[in-house]
Amino acid sequence: MEKYNNWKRKFYAIWAGQAVSLITSAILQMAIIFYLTEKTGSAMVLSMASLVGFLPYAILGPAIGVLVDRHDRKKIMIGADLIIAAAGAVLAIVAFCMELPVWMIMIVLFIRSIGTAFHTPALNAVTPLLVPEEQLTKCAGYSQSLQSISYIVSPAVAALLYSVWDLNAIIAIDVLGAVIASITVAIVRIPKLGNQVQSLEPNFIREMKEGVVVLRQNKGLFALLLLGTLYTFG
Repeated sequence: MEKYNNWKRKFYAIWAGQAVSLITSAILQMAIIFYLTEKTGSAMVLSMASLVGFLPYAILGPAIGVLVDRHDRKKIMIGADLIIAAAGAVLAIVAFCMELPVWMIMIVLFIRSIGTAFHTPALNAVTPLLVPEEQLTKCAGYSQSLQSISYIVSPAVAALLYSVWDLNAIIAIDVLGAVIASITVAIVRIPKLGNQVQSLEPNFIREMKEGVVVLRQNKGLFALLLLGTLYTFG
C-alpha cells in the first residue's frame, strides 16, 4: 500500500528520536531521586515524588487514550515532547539561580507525567499507521525492548552523571532529548487515519464505559493491568 512506502525509514526515525528521549527522561528521573535523597533524606518525600510522577499517568491515561483517538496523533506527540522539554527548562533555570525547592520538583514531575500520558498512547496509535500489519509484532517488540533497556541502564548512567555533573546538566540533557524526539516526529510524514473516526458521533463517556466493560469481561487483561500498576508502585 502507498501509505507504507519507506515505512522502515519513517519508523526507525521516530523510534530513534523516542529512544533518545526515553533514555534521557529515565536518567533524569533517577537523578531527581538522587537529588531528593541527598537534599532531604526523607522517605516520605521520595514516596510523594513517585506518586506525583505516576498518578496522573495512571488516573488520566484511559481518558486521554480516548482523546488521542479523536485528534492528530502527530501534533499530540510533538506537543507532549515540547511540554516535557519546557518543564525541564524551567527546572534548569531555577536550579541555575537557586537551590531547587521540593514543591517545584513535584510540580515538574506532575507536568512530565501528564505529558507522558498523552505521548505514550499517541505513539502506540501512530505505529500501525506507519508499519505494515505483518511487521507490527516485531516493531512493538522493539519498543518494549527499548523501555526495558532504559529501566536497566538509567540507574547506572544517572549515578555516573550525577557524580560528575550537577542536576542542572542532566536536566539540560533531558530537554535536548525531548527536543530531538519532537523534531524526528515533525519531519516524518505520518498517514492520516481517515474520516472513519471523525465521522462517528463523539461520545466520550460511552467509549470510556466500553473500555471498563472490556476489562471486566477479560480477567486476564485486568490482571495484567493490576500487576503492572502494583509493579510501578513497588
